[in-house]
Amino acid sequence: MRQLQTKYRGEQQRLARRASLKCALVGAVMVAGVASAISLPALTPPSAVAASAPSQKLTNDADLFMHYSLVGNVKLAAAFGKTILNMAPNPVDALHAFEAAADGRNVTEILIDNQQVPSLKKISAQIEALLTKGHMAVARNPKRIMQAIAAMDQSPRAYVVSRQRLRAAGEFAVPFYIHTLNSAAQKALHPYVLQMMTEIGRPVINALVQQLATSSVAEKVEIIHVLGNIQYSRSLPYLKEIAEDKNAPADERAAAVSAIDQIDPTGLFNHLNAAQQFLWLAQGYFNHRPSLAANYPSAATNPVWYYSPSLDNVTEVAVPTAIWNDVQCMRACEAALRLDPKLSPAISLWITANLRREVDLPSGMTDPSLPKHSPSAAYYAMAAGPRYLNPSLREALAVGNSRLILKVEAALTKTGGVSGLVSSPTSPLLQAMSYPDLQVRFQAASALAAANPLKPFIGYSRVVPILSEALAQSGKPVCVVIEPSAQARNTIAAGLRSQFHVISAATTSEAFQMARKSPIINLVVAQGAANIRNFDQLASTDARLAYTPLVIMAHSAAARAYRVQFANEQTISILPVGSGASEVEAAYSSVLSKLGGGIPPSLKLADALGAAHQLKLIAMNRASIYNVLPAISALHMALHNPNSKVVLAAARVLGQTRDPMAQRMLVRAALHSSGATSAVRAALFQSVATSARNLGDKLTKGQIHGLIRVAMTSGSADVKLAAAQALGALNIPSNRASTLILGMQN
Repeated sequence: MRQLQTKYRGEQQRLARRASLKCALVGAVMVAGVASAISLPALTPPSAVAASAPSQKLTNDADLFMHYSLVGNVKLAAAFGKTILNMAPNPVDALHAFEAAADGRNVTEILIDNQQVPSLKKISAQIEALLTKGHMAVARNPKRIMQAIAAMDQSPRAYVVSRQRLRAAGEFAVPFYIHTLNSAAQKALHPYVLQMMTEIGRPVINALVQQLATSSVAEKVEIIHVLGNIQYSRSLPYLKEIAEDKNAPADERAAAVSAIDQIDPTGLFNHLNAAQQFLWLAQGYFNHRPSLAANYPSAATNPVWYYSPSLDNVTEVAVPTAIWNDVQCMRACEAALRLDPKLSPAISLWITANLRREVDLPSGMTDPSLPKHSPSAAYYAMAAGPRYLNPSLREALAVGNSRLILKVEAALTKTGGVSGLVSSPTSPLLQAMSYPDLQVRFQAASALAAANPLKPFIGYSRVVPILSEALAQSGKPVCVVIEPSAQARNTIAAGLRSQFHVISAATTSEAFQMARKSPIINLVVAQGAANIRNFDQLASTDARLAYTPLVIMAHSAAARAYRVQFANEQTISILPVGSGASEVEAAYSSVLSKLGGGIPPSLKLADALGAAHQLKLIAMNRASIYNVLPAISALHMALHNPNSKVVLAAARVLGQTRDPMAQRMLVRAALHSSGATSAVRAALFQSVATSARNLGDKLTKGQIHGLIRVAMTSGSADVKLAAAQALGALNIPSNRASTLILGMQN
């Protein structure tokens, strides 16, 4: 409040001075007139401002926006701010308008303070972004840059002014520095240019290291000296390449060695050759090392610099900032491979960065650094094969980018032989089966299932359960409610049943005994310290619970303790005891949002059908190391899925499963499918026939009678035929066949 009062008094004093100046210009003015001049802005909303030239109106609106911001009139400040934004001014025009209207006021400070006020936050942020674009455009103006360079040698004061302008221009001034260094007519400016680049430092490095490709030895040596004086390690690979080049002139090599000693006086990088240093640089870009960040991280694009032999200068290509690190990583990998084509980590990292470049590219934007008609990232990934894709997957897992991991897994699935996928206990595909994202786990399990290994490997027993998860997640989610109070337990369960299949009990052990056959558990709601402690222990051994959202119901004191205990756990929410189903569902949705928003229904269906296909192949392969029986519960759930595609996919798996329970489960579903279409019912009975051919008759008498009844009475010829086919495949005793024959004659 005191700060606002101080600003208000300052603004009133400024207005009073302006009003006094007006009085002096027009002569004697009555006190009432002065008062009117001071209060006039408060009476003039945007709609009433008289029309004038656009630039003058923009300046007036900027003046009034700042005035009302300072005096705390939020409503009018917002109104004038909206007026400015609705005009959609050129960023440079907007910058000039605010500078002209500033009159001693700090524009940046006003905009920052405004963003603490809810109703001004968005407007002020948009104005700030507009003015930032204006600043950047002015700073990068070629004429302004050339004038600043030309003035550097005029006086110490002129040099300081030039430095301010060129520091704002940053890396965009480098082509003009190079042009000046290449000009014999501007030789007097050369020492100033070299000093200026050294003083500006880090922002000019990316462009300068590309200019090292120049054929001018003298110019190259000057640039090397500048890089040595700047002393940033990102220059080391480029300098090391020169130092190791036996064909390079002695002056260049000596300058490079000297610069390396300046940047790395302790010899930390001495053991790495140039190719290995480029790989180190690429890894830094890939991992978003802060010292290698783009110079303008909040801008939509950032420049990537290339050397142009025809110009003997660097040129920029503006790439989306979201992929800037990936592009720089790929370029560093390419530099490493030019020096050492067999450097396999550089190949793997290039593939990973290329895949991530596609993942991170913002919608509607393109990558202008990519050559026209360049193949997709998947083309290079599949051409590389498991030798390079396994390290690529390890990199993707390390950065935790699910979309990237899925791309690498897809390439591995299409190209990886068994040895490529499970070559060691630390194989990244095995690690992917423990990743939080179900899609990642499913893709890994699917790849390992499709590989059809001949011998068991560490973790092979996880493949079928993960396929079961992928199949089950397309149905109704499963929620386990653990609540000691029967009344509270029943209330929560009743409220959740519309959205979940609910399993409820008083204790953790009871609940998970009941849920032991469920292939997936989507949510756990627990109350009571013992239950929560037991769940935490169980989650460490039960793979289904590793990433399951947990909603803890707790009284205030316990809730505070849990918030501290689970502060870093994204999957855990704390709710007050007595919270209803709607609060639980909101907490569940919030956790899914934190974890990436959950899997879209279309992908859930695709994953379920893909999992069923793999399970069917496993069931058909009698020599498979995998056992389909752990998926029986998931297949049973899938038979009740509302989507007929999932139902029939599960039925086809059960038809190939050599287990009496699977056959009975399948027949039960077929006999109770009267609400389904004739095509679905017929397909179910055909799966029964498949099961009978594989397993023989394992049905109960009641199920046999049910089949006969359908074959005799069904209104659909297709269903009758399929049921009869199932009966024939079961090879039923003659007395049952005669029942069918005689019944059909009546």
